[in-house]
Amino acid sequence: MIRLLVNYILTAAFRDRLFLGFLGILAVGTSLSLFFGSSVITETDQFSLAFAAGGLRLAGVLTLVLFIVFYMRRSFETRDVEYMLSRPISRLQFLVAHVLAFTMIATIMAGFITLTLFLMPSNMANNGIGLWGASILAEFIIMAIVSLFFALVLSSAVTASMMVISFYVLSRLMGSILGIIASDASGGAIVLMEKVMLVISVFIPRLDLIGQTSWLLYGVEDTVNFEFIALQGGVFCGLVFAATFFDLSRRQF
Repeated sequence: MIRLLVNYILTAAFRDRLFLGFLGILAVGTSLSLFFGSSVITETDQFSLAFAAGGLRLAGVLTLVLFIVFYMRRSFETRDVEYMLSRPISRLQFLVAHVLAFTMIATIMAGFITLTLFLMPSNMANNGIGLWGASILAEFIIMAIVSLFFALVLSSAVTASMMVISFYVLSRLMGSILGIIASDASGGAIVLMEKVMLVISVFIPRLDLIGQTSWLLYGVEDTVNFEFIALQGGVFCGLVFAATFFDLSRRQF
């Protein structure tokens, strides 16, 4: 039953022309990167590669988030969720099937981005592009699970999308926030806010540490703590999945 549901979700992605539209975004983003890079006097290849990596990464996250949120809300509005749960499938299997399907979609999109950067007219990305692509896939999977959570909890697709995007911005800025806290010696309410942010940073995945553009240009540094990043991301995904299952299990259909 899980396999049938996964196939159904993937069929919905093809029906919505998700991958075709994303290929169009890749073509436009790559063309703009090469165009802007050609206007740079020095380090043309570096600029094009960095611009493409950052832009396509953001485009991939937004595409994945919007598809998941609007797909789930549409499933609720058309009562597809109620129909699926009336079949011989548990709510846990329902969530597992969606996570697997969204992981497959994220894998395809991350593969498209990695292949696009690899085929760009520059051989500078060859050293770190494999690990960069793997880290982007991990980021996409985290965002897919977060999108599934907010799409189930919130009844508005727009509100859910805004919450997921806000989470992504916070995760990407967490390194800068911690740097400001470490260099600032404020007092009063600011200190309390700093302590709150330090607690949040323990649970929020440090997406600023993965998928760094410098890996494409100069290779992967030995100082990157992949064990901490993997542990934090795994624990966070487990907590979000548990919260999603708890919310779905107490719903009355």
